[in-house]
Amino acid sequence: MMTRVPIVDLFAGPGGLGEGFSAHKGALRFNVVLSIEKDPAACRTLELRHFFRQFEKNQVPELYYGYVKGEGVSREDLFRAFPDNARLASVATWHAELGREPLNEVLYRIEKALGNKRHWVLLGGPPCQAYSVIGRVRMKGLKGFSTDERHTLYREYLKIVAAFQPTVFVMENVKGILSSRHRDEKIFTRILKDMQNPWDALSADDRKEIPKPEVSYHYRLWSFSKTALRDDLLGPNDYVIESEHFGIPQTRHRVIILGIREDYDIVPPVLEKAGGRLTVRDVIYGIPLIRSRLSRSEHDTTSWIRAIKGEMSQWHQQSVGDPGVASKIKEVLDNLPEELEPGGRFVKGGVAPNRLSEWLFDERLGGVLQHESRAHMPSDLHRYLYAACYAEIHGAFPRINEFPPWLWPKHSNASQGTKVEDFNDRFRVQLWDGPATTITSHISKDGHYFIHPDPTQCRSLTVREAARLQTFPDNYLFEGHRTDQYWQIGNAVPPLLALQLADIVAEVLEACMDHDIGRSPLANVRHVSR
Repeated sequence: MMTRVPIVDLFAGPGGLGEGFSAHKGALRFNVVLSIEKDPAACRTLELRHFFRQFEKNQVPELYYGYVKGEGVSREDLFRAFPDNARLASVATWHAELGREPLNEVLYRIEKALGNKRHWVLLGGPPCQAYSVIGRVRMKGLKGFSTDERHTLYREYLKIVAAFQPTVFVMENVKGILSSRHRDEKIFTRILKDMQNPWDALSADDRKEIPKPEVSYHYRLWSFSKTALRDDLLGPNDYVIESEHFGIPQTRHRVIILGIREDYDIVPPVLEKAGGRLTVRDVIYGIPLIRSRLSRSEHDTTSWIRAIKGEMSQWHQQSVGDPGVASKIKEVLDNLPEELEPGGRFVKGGVAPNRLSEWLFDERLGGVLQHESRAHMPSDLHRYLYAACYAEIHGAFPRINEFPPWLWPKHSNASQGTKVEDFNDRFRVQLWDGPATTITSHISKDGHYFIHPDPTQCRSLTVREAARLQTFPDNYLFEGHRTDQYWQIGNAVPPLLALQLADIVAEVLEACMDHDIGRSPLANVRHVSR
């Protein structure tokens, strides 16, 4: 008999965690009953995906494909044609900012979504700008940074754990949280202490708003990647998951905590490492070729070729300090494809990826979604071309001081680019035969860290390519403007990694259910009034 376990997803973003958990197959299935997210574009993405997941794989309506491909079907048309499914998707998606929304409203919505289910799972992680290393570099010195409320948004998550005491919770954040400090205290040390003792960690004001449970359970905190006989044997770095070792084509390192309520004395299994790393080539090779656009200029192919050749056509005759790169530049310039277009919301064609095709590829699309290039200045196109040619020759991206001087950006950091803080890796090419670097929210600002490895396309990664590297299925549409789409992808948990987390959580819950045989029903059912 199949058992359905509810999921509540806080700080949900576009739903990477929820997507992975929803894809788990077995006698125990997960159902995301409520996703809470403050960003309006991400909420629209969540709602659409909640709608999609209500249909079996081969029963997704044609109208859905008509909408995501931009073939004259509006979102309203789609939802009007399937009102019951649209209503359920709307109920499961809440556009709200935790920490600003009245706590009683948050508790009420969660209680209503959960019903009286004995076992359920809480997912999510607070926004990470205050914890990321790059974020701290950029924000260092800003007035009030050391007391920034984003350091303590995890307490909104803590309140839900204290109020409802889920059987299991999964809490995710960036690796930079391990070194982040708040008011001269290591924030991660504080998080571990608080999440082990949720009710005790509440403030006096919070306790006035949250009905005290009959039993205030503590939690044991486990790692998904480090085996331990006892939770107290784990150190902070043991909670880090290096995604490239678990079938994700990206060197994404994240801190993920598995919390299990103390009344279930269970030691969880850990993730199994994949047999070999997935590469950029494995997942984005075969996507239709497109070219970049031009900033403040004509977008036709002739203008694009003219802009690239410009000074570049003379470079192979000059000393660039590397004959191999110079020769490669000449080869590319002599063979720039004249038939390429800059892509769009939907691009026909392409083939299934070499790896993960069953997870990523949807043949009903007949192409790829959201595969549209950015517009770049000609000077950046020259840098992209040089960097991609360099990477093909050397198998590594060039640092700023390895570019010819005439390609250095016209700012002071470039000429002094020998320190991390000067962003010496300002132009970073993704390498075909290795996992991608971390897809971060910074991809929404510019493409310099995410240059496509094919020098003939001379561009940064598209939304769809970034989504593939994050293991979002091809039929997953990201709503909003392109900047919104990049931001959502960069902040998400890779769904395929989340599926592996779900496999472990499912084993834990099955053990909990076996443990329940002969026990009285859980008494900690609360009723929250608004």
